Amino acid sequence: MKIGISCIGMRASDQVAGAVLAEELGYDSVWCGEHIVLPRHTVYPVNPQPYGPQELMDPFVLLSHLAARTSRIRLATGIVMLPLRPPIMAARQILGVDVLSKGRFDLAVGLGWSQDEYDAAGVDMRSRGARLDEQMEFINRLFQPGDIVFDGKYYKVAQTSFEPKPFQKPRPPFLVGGVSEPALKRAAKWDGWYGVVGAAAEFKKMRAKIESYRQALGRQNERFEYVLVFHEGMACKGAPTRSEIEDILAEGAGRVVVTPWGYDYPRALTRIAEYAEEIGIG
Repeated sequence: MKIGISCIGMRASDQVAGAVLAEELGYDSVWCGEHIVLPRHTVYPVNPQPYGPQELMDPFVLLSHLAARTSRIRLATGIVMLPLRPPIMAARQILGVDVLSKGRFDLAVGLGWSQDEYDAAGVDMRSRGARLDEQMEFINRLFQPGDIVFDGKYYKVAQTSFEPKPFQKPRPPFLVGGVSEPALKRAAKWDGWYGVVGAAAEFKKMRAKIESYRQALGRQNERFEYVLVFHEGMACKGAPTRSEIEDILAEGAGRVVVTPWGYDYPRALTRIAEYAEEIGIG
């Protein structure tokens, strides 16, 4: 079983120790999402209550540090809101983690849901989907051999080199998060889906949709990975049991990502160890 840990809600002081512990215990991966700002009035639509204070770290900075503190475990964003960044800057951050980790990096991207964050970044939220599509094409081009010229609707660059190229060839895996139809269609164009689900039956329906989109694109025989996310309050009741994980894997999932501490953030390190024993990781 490939089981990953999400850093969601984890105290900043625990994140490095949590990744090191997860590697020692046999977890497959560590996933670091992001918020750039959470004003006091911000309400998460899936769990409608205002946010309390959270200790927020830039995922690329954190993962670069974890690359030096670990040697086996995969490192991933889960998710990073790419439209909040200029793609040329994001490409440098992605490249840095991939090279420093010697190819242990996965990029999971998404759009986010908070108007506050787009306002704070000075980005038009209404164009976020179109921006993300263009960004992914732009970054993919930057990572290919040779110089690049890019002339898009939102982003442009004159002929330039972009070195070094990623450690992974042709580039780190691009995974797309989200459960809307546009998100599922976007995922079908790339290397995988990073999705929040509640049970195997729900995943089966999502997978059928994505596979139909992949077939329409002629990509049904290309490598594609389903990474499923379980977090209390996000379409599920908490970390899955071993039996539930086995059901998910039987439906075609490649990896499962959990936060076994739920909203009890101070117990994150304890729960990483307890959960590994509960489901038999390693």
